Parts: sequence; C-alpha cells; structure tokens
Amino acid sequence: MTIDQAREVLKRAEAAREAIGPVSDLFEGGLTLDQAHAICEANIGERIAAGDPLRGYKVGFTNIPVRDDMGLPDSTYGYLLDSMVLESGGTLDLDELIAPRIECEICFRLAKPLAGKGLTIEQVLDATDAVAGAFEICDARIRDWKCPYPDFFADNGFSARIVLEGSWHSVDEVDLLQESVVLTQDGNEIASGRGEMAMGHPANAVAWLAGKLADRGKSLEAGQLIMTGTLTPILPIEDGSRYEASFSTLGTVVKRFA
Repeated sequence: MTIDQAREVLKRAEAAREAIGPVSDLFEGGLTLDQAHAICEANIGERIAAGDPLRGYKVGFTNIPVRDDMGLPDSTYGYLLDSMVLESGGTLDLDELIAPRIECEICFRLAKPLAGKGLTIEQVLDATDAVAGAFEICDARIRDWKCPYPDFFADNGFSARIVLEGSWHSVDEVDLLQESVVLTQDGNEIASGRGEMAMGHPANAVAWLAGKLADRGKSLEAGQLIMTGTLTPILPIEDGSRYEASFSTLGTVVKRFA
C-alpha cells in the first residue's frame, strides 16, 4: 500500500459514505505518523487546489483525563475547509455523513500569525481576534471510530463540519476558563461543560496546535479559525433531533439533523 493508494481509499470512503477498517491495517507493520500526515495532507491539498479554501484547524482529544482513559499518547488535529463551516440554524442532512457525533467548543479566530513551539496562553490571546461558541460535527471514515493513533491524522482528525454561533466576542469579554455550556437534544439537557475542560484553557489547545504544525514546517495564519476541543462528551447524533448549545457568554448554537 502506498500513500497515494491509502489516500484514495479514504477519499472513496467519504464519497460513498461507507466506513472502512483502520488505515493502519493496510500497511505492513502499521501506519507511521509521518505516513498518516502525508495521506491527510495529500487529500487536503487536492481539495484546496479544487477550490475549497483552508479556513483553519480543529484540535481533538483536549480533555486530558478522557484522552488518557482512551490510551491515546497525545491530542490530535485536522484541517477545516470552507465547505465544512456552517452557520447556526437550519438542518444538516445526515446522508452527507457516516457516523457523526456532536461536540460543544469554543472557536478562536486569529488576528495575527502564530508559529513555533512553547507558546504561552498570553501569546495566544494576544494573537486572537475573537472567540465564538460552536458545534463540531465529527465524523470518522473509519468503522466504529476504532483505530490506532496515527489513523486519526490520516483521516483528518475525524473532521466533518463546524457550526458557528454567528457572533464574535473579544477575549476580554469572556472568562474562557469558566465559560460554560449546556447541550440539549429536543429540549432535554444531555451534557454540560466549561472552558477549562479544553487542555486546562482553550488557548493551550491553540498553542499545542502551533507547536505540532511547526514540526511539519507549518504555522497558523491571521484570519484562521481554530476549534479548541470539546467541553462536553462526544455524543452520537440522532436522526430527526434538534441540538442546542447554550453558552454563558458566547450565545446559542442550534442545528437540526435529518
């Protein structure tokens, strides 16, 4: 199995809306992180070249106790393209996805570039234009969401869609550690969380991402969106339901699924 062949396998799985087994199973001895990044970057590069611009990134598994319980050695990231960014309200057709799950997150929008390892919370906040409440709709091309760690990167961090509340707030207006959210399904509360659940502070997730991109010779650019990880459990989406995330400062995000 070559990088290009593995890329085509994932590409076909997403197009057909049919999950596959772990990509690692296709490689003798398993998939390395470098191979996984190469697979993802080739697919993303093709989509950008076809006219779907890069809008930013998502960081996954930022709840450290949950990550450790899953046996993952580190967090993950994926790319966000323009076609993945949705507005609050309306209905998302589940036929577009395979096995989607929903998360409540704080999205950062950068005003300045960020690059390098070891960035502080203060440096991230200084480079941040504004923050917003958001859903992330994750989706795995890999069956049952079960795979070795490198596969998360090969499959673009299980990225699918994000849903933005629509209004942006200066970081000076928000207590990012204590910003709370309540998630309801058809009016019934199903989860809640606070900003501190994302790596202890959502800005830490941005700093982590900048460091990992630096390892790949990349950096964050002004205007890019960064999804900083879920504040609530990762929950499967039920067909026909309406989900609403009510943030204490960042407004309300709504999406129906059918």
